[in-house]
Amino acid sequence: MVGEGKKTNFKVKMHNILFAIGAVGVIIINTASWQSVAFSDWYIKNIFPIWLNTYARLTSKVSVSVGEIMLVLAAAVTLFGMCFFVINMLCRGKYKRAVRRFGAFYAWTALAVCYVMTFNCFILYHGSSFSEKYLVRETEPDRMIASVSDNAVAQISAAEYASANENVYTKKDLAALRDYIVIQCNTLAREIDHDDSGSAYYDGDLVEASRQAMMKLGEEYDQLSGFYVTPKYLSCSEFFSQQYIMGYYFPFSMEANINSVMYITNVAPTVCHELAHTKGFIYEDDANMIGFLACIQSDDKFLQYCGYLSVLNYVNNDFYESIGKNDSVYRSHVRISDTVADDNIFLTRESWQEVEKKAVVKTAAVKKVSNTLMNTTLKLNGVEEGTLQYREVVGLLLAYYDGELY
Repeated sequence: MVGEGKKTNFKVKMHNILFAIGAVGVIIINTASWQSVAFSDWYIKNIFPIWLNTYARLTSKVSVSVGEIMLVLAAAVTLFGMCFFVINMLCRGKYKRAVRRFGAFYAWTALAVCYVMTFNCFILYHGSSFSEKYLVRETEPDRMIASVSDNAVAQISAAEYASANENVYTKKDLAALRDYIVIQCNTLAREIDHDDSGSAYYDGDLVEASRQAMMKLGEEYDQLSGFYVTPKYLSCSEFFSQQYIMGYYFPFSMEANINSVMYITNVAPTVCHELAHTKGFIYEDDANMIGFLACIQSDDKFLQYCGYLSVLNYVNNDFYESIGKNDSVYRSHVRISDTVADDNIFLTRESWQEVEKKAVVKTAAVKKVSNTLMNTTLKLNGVEEGTLQYREVVGLLLAYYDGELY
């Protein structure tokens, strides 16, 4: 009996030591990524593609969203553990050993999740951005990239902000960009198909066409080349619609998931946006820009239209704020056509009605919680601007069209 006791104690000690080593490993890797952009860039270039070409290939073969299944299982296991713990307390420790074993299983599972999230998400936040890797090389290296919004200047990257000392893009440049985007939207709106009800229509596999557009873009930007996962529609799209989420990159399954309820013009940019995440570009403004480029550089008119539409609100809103919300000045610029306005929506009225019918919790409450969680997550990963990062695509667009429009 004494020997068995010593053996058990040894196993417990080894278990604790191994777990501590694993936990320290997570801390060391994350600390290294926070402290060294070079380390993060090396990881993104050399190690991250290994998971994409192995693990992501496997999850991509499953027809449904593995990420959604994992979320449901995680919630179920957590709920089971909480209930089991309460039952054990009520039974005065009758299931003490079982509770300990479950606790050990849960702790190791949580540690594994920490590693997966670190490898497939957290490190990516500390590598070089898309603008630093590609767009800066196409413009003057000492030029500050900015857009006027909320009486502040929003830089496309912290590195450029630190080194920049001259030449801020002006309101005139922003106006030129805005008018160009509107003209492209107005023109392409007349060239794509609309059904009898006036809704945009696409004859073909829009998801695959979007995936092909990303593969084509990979010919220009090397980090975007190679294998692409198969994008999947979210089974709980109604719930994600309540959060105003068009797509989701699940780091623990490395999947690009998209909302099946949203209006059709959002599909292509969202597919490309989420696929950009699977290629190591985790910043939201980067993914927005990549999605835009993939669509407008496609030979497909519908994708081009969707690409310009995807950035219209960001550019138009920043322009409106830059002129002090002066309506007379705004009306002097190119008008957004009625067709474009009708196509520039998240959900149709009918879709919203269906979402609200199936809603367990009110949309306002779900959206508020979702925004808080997303904002907190981004800031914890070093993105100080939080969800405002989405609109910083305007700065990338100003850099991209520098020398062409102004």
